Amino acid sequence: MMAESKDTVHQTPWTDSDQIGRAAKPGDKLEFQRPGYKHVGIYDGEGGVYHMSGGAGVTSKSDSHYRRDEISQVAGKSKVRVNNERDAAWQPLPKTEILKRAEESLGKFGGTYNAASNNCEHKANYMRYGKPESQQVINMVNGIADTFCPPYCGEHPSFLY
Repeated sequence: MMAESKDTVHQTPWTDSDQIGRAAKPGDKLEFQRPGYKHVGIYDGEGGVYHMSGGAGVTSKSDSHYRRDEISQVAGKSKVRVNNERDAAWQPLPKTEILKRAEESLGKFGGTYNAASNNCEHKANYMRYGKPESQQVINMVNGIADTFCPPYCGEHPSFLY
């Protein structure tokens, strides 16, 4: 377990995009509420967020790329929060390294989008921790296992952690 500084924020409440800058620090992971999922990116410290997105005019998920947009543009009407809860288990990279990874990714092809193996959360976790993992995917798989596995295979062993 890593030692925490007194100003470490693992997760803030959901708020409007114009308010999040008061709590967010450069390199923090930001989550944006969407119907059925959360969009995830890295805060740049200046009102913007680095994220993987198709963007305007993109007609296919295979055209995903890295971009930087203003938080309000990414949020639209949705709420946003800081979510660094993985800091409790994973050591975040230094802020300069997080922002360097994000900046170097700008404009690059993000690979063919895949909700299970190559989504915006995978990319944000790679930038912050060096680990391309999606908690949303893990929660979904474990939820399915909790629903369908017990009648057939006994106690659900948590397939993913």
